[in-house]
Formats: sequence, structure tokens, C-alpha cells
Amino acid sequence: MPRRPTQLPAHLATRAFSTTEALSVGLTHGRLRGGDLERPFDGVRRLALEVGDAGSAGAGVGALVLADARAASLVLPRDAAYSHCTAALLHGLPLPRSHEHARPLHVMRPAGRNPVDRPGVKPHLGLQSRRIVPVGGVLVVSAADTWVDLGGLLGVEDLVVVGDRVARMAGSTEPLEEALDRRGRGARGVRALREALAWVRVGADSAMETRSRLLFCRHGLPEPEVNVPVMAADGSGFLCRGDFVWRARKVVGEYQGAHHFGSFRRGDDDISRRLLVEDDGWKYVELTRSDHVNPARRRALLHRLAAYLDVEVVAERPDPAWTGRFATTSRCQ
Repeated sequence: MPRRPTQLPAHLATRAFSTTEALSVGLTHGRLRGGDLERPFDGVRRLALEVGDAGSAGAGVGALVLADARAASLVLPRDAAYSHCTAALLHGLPLPRSHEHARPLHVMRPAGRNPVDRPGVKPHLGLQSRRIVPVGGVLVVSAADTWVDLGGLLGVEDLVVVGDRVARMAGSTEPLEEALDRRGRGARGVRALREALAWVRVGADSAMETRSRLLFCRHGLPEPEVNVPVMAADGSGFLCRGDFVWRARKVVGEYQGAHHFGSFRRGDDDISRRLLVEDDGWKYVELTRSDHVNPARRRALLHRLAAYLDVEVVAERPDPAWTGRFATTSRCQ
């Protein structure tokens, strides 16, 4: 019967630790080879239970990235910080699935230093031109600078989605503008970034709200206000906070995510809000993810909104400029 591993000291049992630290408090090389320990990076150990907890249902890839980032920080150079997709996930920025990965970790150092050469790490240089902030106990390129770094990786629509989240966190688009100006023409994907910045707005609560706004605009509908209060016509008070509001035509659009269907109370609140708005003479349009991915539902939604907004023609197909990166700057009026 195999012997149970000796218990770790309490201060090492709840986090990743370097082998140097472990040896300094009396653990042996044999103990560091124990089957209960994972080796996330050379020179680092942690209890396998920590990884299981981080990867448990509901934790998401962000928890895995943070656990790995904390572990790797023990053996990275002190002048390094996390960047690109890793930084985006640590900031909670919405990435497309193709870029939502726990490994490799993107690690950046200042120009003129040796890039980090470790398994599980994608190295970058140029940290001196980025701002650095602490997130979860590790050093990370700022959210606005991360958005600029993603310019070489994402298409314009995904950059608008990320930009909307950064603008919401900051309450302004100024950090994005400042970061892009500071990096200038040397930024990868600068053309896509400038096009995306023209479309970034403060107010979207989710990536799908941003994608819905862009869906409306690229099919020729007027751009709505985003997450603004709707008041009763007689001045009697607040009716709702609309995800998308076309005030001149008295139309409210609501994106219904999965959480809207999770409880009776939430569904009941949604029904009450709709009745209040419609009783005041507003048109109320609900949409879900299926209205994006199902062509027939998407077409029906767009034509319904066009009728309510008195738009004569809605493009059946988006302008070619909306596929991938835009050819020119184009704003909704």
C-alpha cells in the first residue's frame, strides 16, 4: 500500500509555490515529486486540488488563467507582465472562443531584454510602452493597452466588443483613445483599431448587446441609444432601462440572455416591464442569441424593427465592409 504524502506546511497548501521556497522550509526533492502535486511550470508546484477547483463548473477559463498566472509569476522575471489574450481574460474582457485559451500565457518584457523562454509561455517585447496594473496579485498590461495589443489578432467587430467592455469599465472611451494615440502607427492592426474605436460606445452590459447594436447598424437601421432610461410620456416616472432605445420612434429593444430564463421572478419582472412600456405607447422588441445565428429569425427581427423605425429598406446582407476588417470608416447616423 503506497504511503500517503507528508502534509504540506499550511502556507504552501493553499497556493502555488516555487521549489526553492519549498526546499527552504524543509521539503525534500522526493516530496516535490509526490503524486498529489502538479508541476504547472518548471520550478513550480501546487496541490492538484487547486487546479481542480479552478477548473470546476462555473469557474471558467478566467479562473484557470489566474491560477496559472499566479504560478508562473513565481519564476518569471520581475520586469515581466501578462499581455494580449492572457491580459484580456484576467481583466474579464470578452474574447471570441478562438482566442479564449488558458495556455499559452502571453508574457511581455521591455524591449532590449531577453524574451521569456519557458514551456507554456508565448513571449512578447515592448512592455515599456504599455501601462501595467495589478490584477489578482499579478502584473498585467492595462485593459486599454491590451485592447490595442489585440488589434493584430481580432477583427473589427470583436475589437468593438472588447472596446465596449473597456469603455464601460472606465466610464469613457478616453483610455482607448489615449492608448491608441500613444502607440501610434506602430501598433499592429492600427487600421482595424481606428475603425473599431469609431464604433465603441459606453453602456453595453454584455458582448451580445454590442453585437446586437452592430447587427442593427450594418443592416441599415439607425443606431440606438444603449442602456438608457425610458420615462413615461406624462412625466409620471420611470418605465424601464432599455438595452436599445430609438427615442424618436418610441421603440425599445431588449436582449434576453440566458439569465432572463433562469427564474420565475426574473421572467415576471420582464413581463411587467414590457406591459408598462407598451401601455405608454412604445413598441417593445425582444431578441435572443437565436436571432443572431438563425437566418430566418434574424431577417424577421430586422424587418420588424425596420417597420417600427420607418426605415424603408433593410439590407438583406450586411455591407461587405463589415466582413472582417472595414475598408473605410463608417458610422451610423
